[in-house]
Amino acid sequence: MAFQAMAKDFDLLRSQLLDVIKANRAKGVSSDEHPSVCGETAQDHCLVEGPAALPPMAISLLEQVQEYNANPGKERFSKMVTLAEQMDATSLLVSARVLMEILVQANLAESHQRLRAFKHALKSFVTMDFQDPGDTAIKTFRGCFNKMTAEGITHEQIREALVNHKIELVLTAHPTQAQRRSNLKKHESISQLLKVHDAKDSLTPGEQEELRAKIQALQWSCWRTNAVRRNRPTAEGEARNGMLVIEDAVWTAVPEHYRRIDRCLKHRGMPALPYDASVIKMSTWMGGDRDGNPNVTAYTTRRVNALLRWRIAELYYTEVDALLFDLSMTGATSEELQQELKSLASMWPAPTSDGDKVCVPDTRCGVHFNFQNGVAPDEPYRRVLMSVRRRLFRTKKSMESLYLGKPVDKDFESEIYKSTTELARPLEIVYRSLVTTGDEVLANGRLLDLIRRVRTFGVSLACLDIRQESDRHEEVMNAITQYLGLGSYSSWTEQAKCDWLLDEIQSRRPLLSPDMPMGDIVQEVIETFRTIADLPPETVGAYCISMSRATSDILAVCLLQKIGGVKQFMRISPLFETREDLQAAPRVIDSLLGIPWYKDHVNGKQEVMLGYSDSVKDAGKFASTWALHVAMEKLVEVGQKHGVEVTFFHGRGGTISRGGGPPHLTLLNQPAGSITRHLRLTVQGEMIQQHFMNPEVAEHTMERYAVAVLEHILTPPPLPSPEHRAAMEELAGLSAKDYQTTVFRSQEDQFVKYFHAATPSAELAQMNIGSRPAKRRNYGGIDTLRAIPWIFAWTQTRLLLPVWLGNGAALDKFITDGKLQLLQSMYSKWPFFKSMLDLIDIELGKADEHIAAHYDSKICDDALKPLGQDLRQRLAQATTSVLQVKQEKEVLSAEPSTKLAIGMRRPYLDATHVIQAEVLQRLRKAGEQTSEELADAMIVSIQGIAAGMQNTGCMCTLGLRCSSAKATLLKCLSYLAMNRFMGPQARLFTSARISRGVPGDFKVDADETSTVDSSGSDVEKEEIDVQSWSIVGRKIFERLADDDSDDDFDVMKNVPINTHAWSAVGAKIFNTLADFSDDED
Repeated sequence: MAFQAMAKDFDLLRSQLLDVIKANRAKGVSSDEHPSVCGETAQDHCLVEGPAALPPMAISLLEQVQEYNANPGKERFSKMVTLAEQMDATSLLVSARVLMEILVQANLAESHQRLRAFKHALKSFVTMDFQDPGDTAIKTFRGCFNKMTAEGITHEQIREALVNHKIELVLTAHPTQAQRRSNLKKHESISQLLKVHDAKDSLTPGEQEELRAKIQALQWSCWRTNAVRRNRPTAEGEARNGMLVIEDAVWTAVPEHYRRIDRCLKHRGMPALPYDASVIKMSTWMGGDRDGNPNVTAYTTRRVNALLRWRIAELYYTEVDALLFDLSMTGATSEELQQELKSLASMWPAPTSDGDKVCVPDTRCGVHFNFQNGVAPDEPYRRVLMSVRRRLFRTKKSMESLYLGKPVDKDFESEIYKSTTELARPLEIVYRSLVTTGDEVLANGRLLDLIRRVRTFGVSLACLDIRQESDRHEEVMNAITQYLGLGSYSSWTEQAKCDWLLDEIQSRRPLLSPDMPMGDIVQEVIETFRTIADLPPETVGAYCISMSRATSDILAVCLLQKIGGVKQFMRISPLFETREDLQAAPRVIDSLLGIPWYKDHVNGKQEVMLGYSDSVKDAGKFASTWALHVAMEKLVEVGQKHGVEVTFFHGRGGTISRGGGPPHLTLLNQPAGSITRHLRLTVQGEMIQQHFMNPEVAEHTMERYAVAVLEHILTPPPLPSPEHRAAMEELAGLSAKDYQTTVFRSQEDQFVKYFHAATPSAELAQMNIGSRPAKRRNYGGIDTLRAIPWIFAWTQTRLLLPVWLGNGAALDKFITDGKLQLLQSMYSKWPFFKSMLDLIDIELGKADEHIAAHYDSKICDDALKPLGQDLRQRLAQATTSVLQVKQEKEVLSAEPSTKLAIGMRRPYLDATHVIQAEVLQRLRKAGEQTSEELADAMIVSIQGIAAGMQNTGCMCTLGLRCSSAKATLLKCLSYLAMNRFMGPQARLFTSARISRGVPGDFKVDADETSTVDSSGSDVEKEEIDVQSWSIVGRKIFERLADDDSDDDFDVMKNVPINTHAWSAVGAKIFNTLADFSDDED
């Protein structure tokens, strides 16, 4: 089974890790003999990098964890608690560290299984039942095409949607990535070695031993690396980390993503994507997100922009250098290419005599390893590429100068690539010439890959968004109006603000006097817009305005762009975050698009960003999800009213509390029509690593998003009935009232006190996991706390309050009022409601009231403990209510593989909670007199819990084998019915099953190589006769029928099928199951 394969990988990694650590103990090495040194001086001793040998008490804890794993219960848990209480600070720190490393190994095993399942899905050519949420993460283009074809969507419609769609993934540096980049790179290497381990049977004993040694070396390197950041990362450092992810994974994955689409279209008789298609785009906030982060300045943005452009020029340069070898052809070319050569002739000195090499780099073009002395005059493609290479080299050198603050060589300025069209044009001319002259096979190789990369990345490795809070813009406007003697802008009415802003935007005279005095904040905002004016428009993306509340917020940014000298305005994406702001968003955008100047300015397109984290923090999951859904519905209507296409920018986080989850389920939360072509969303914090660990994982990520978008465009979710809509509106209201009363209106602020006492909220601030502070302001309570640390803190104690508080009370009220059947009807008939409960169910599966109670017992005052008890009872109530609506007995019933993955981590995760609670208790008792080891133990425990509580199983990829076998059997039956091996009754049954979501027959995919011939025998198994295969088919069928959870197989048990038919079934299913087998049985 898939879970068994993952468990084996985890056992391998865990045992290898512990073996290499314990090996030093066997050699008699002690921590004292090898003191760990960290920090800037040798005197700064600590043990945050794993010691050379484990302390005895840490080993005892590992033994107790194994006992707890075998027999979980209060008694075993209490033993771990008692042992932790007896540990000194060093043992607590080392125990937290080794548990964290084990949890990381579990994550690596799961990530590898996710990729393995995806590749199995690609190889098995099985059409999955897409109504099963357990298969949402292994959706492939092939399976999606089959499903849509069965629903009446033509291949032409599918191709048109593919050509026009675009997925834009925006990397953000939110502080949820607790692991250091130093170790993340090593984890990627371990993942690559796990792929080699999958083929261990083909390795010699020596190669297997060497493989294990390589894994252990990487694990040991991670173990001996300092797990605690001594300094908070800089904004530029975060940007560099993001660049590494894009270069290491996305750069390689992009061409394969396009080729995978091309292959699927080709196998259905459709043309490939156009060579200049652009269906994927990368953007970033790193270096541009200054919302509440004083560390991101105009200087930072300028340097990061130069870095992004420098790096992409380097990558393009390498590809063009390789193409110079590939495209060595001489002879006829297209007329278009001949004209291009004439236009490029002036770039190079003319040859002194016939036959001399041309395109000879001068001394200012640097040293090139290849073609330093030019190329032959009869090599037209190389001549074009030499010109491209020269411009890339000069672009790269110019970006280096900009980054270092030096002047750019004036002779280089005219050759700097500033637009995608500039760079793509000569490459596409070469492509068309190759196709025209019969060299299409060469055109569709490395050259096509490069063109598609250019169309994806443009002239910057990632497009840089700028984000700032609306209040900062208002401060600038206030300073200007007061200087001009117009009074306080902040005190004006909304209409007065809009009128003045529009007048100034359209005025020809300058508004800002150079003599106007400015405070630091105003100066920095103005300088940001002056920096934007200096950057090529294609290298910057959207200007996101956080906490947008009014039309004037958007117009203020338009005026600021004019003041800064921006010639081509950045598109503006107002961000609506709280529930109240989401409800007001349609009115704001309607008013905005009603302004003739602005409507002409946006040219038929308006982007709107939606906040998921803050709306959940503000009103709870039910109210937030519904507010987002309704806002999108109304905003689509507003766009239609004004003839403007509204594109939604989804500010989703990693956890379900912050809008995360499988793409298929999260997009079901969106109303029909909310995705017309373009999906733009953030990939935040720890999700960057999960989405882009390596090129194969990146390919999987892009395909999952593309499939989800295609389904939403071509087969949108149904609209709710009026009764269901009214019920959801009432549920949202009830949920928000209960949530807000608890969080924001508790008696004597008891809840606020409990939050800070029962969670490591204060300790989270000590972690140098992001350049941005935890609060937008240095004052205020929960209302000014950012949503991310709010959710992160509850995750640490396993109460996971943001995702369920309020929901349970709302559901319970409906159930008490006799509306359970209504709720069950909503769940079964409305995809929006079903996906919302399914996502909550996944989070409830990770919550643990006993762990939360343990924290209360260790660190809460007696006066606050009753509130904790009440919250845990409400968690139980929420769980019961969700299960009643879903008609299930326990959480994660529909996600057994997810449940198993969580269970795999649970003993190590629970032990980490034990360590953290003990450390918290000691830290708070010690006050300012705490030891550095205890503080480090706290940080390491936070990292460990963050690793163990990742979106475990959200990708839903582990339940592949049974569903694939079942789908294979149904496909077999489809094949038999189509070829009349069955009688009428069997054919009728098969047709019914196909209509339920397992469409197509055995030969529906051109890329599927069927091994069954017309007689029903298996071509590759000729040594086994038909009678034998028929017995195999019947036996496998009966075994699957016994394990089936519905009546799909039972209906067929007594249907007469001839021997040749059972032979075909047996051969096909046997081969499919063998592909998934971990041995040679």
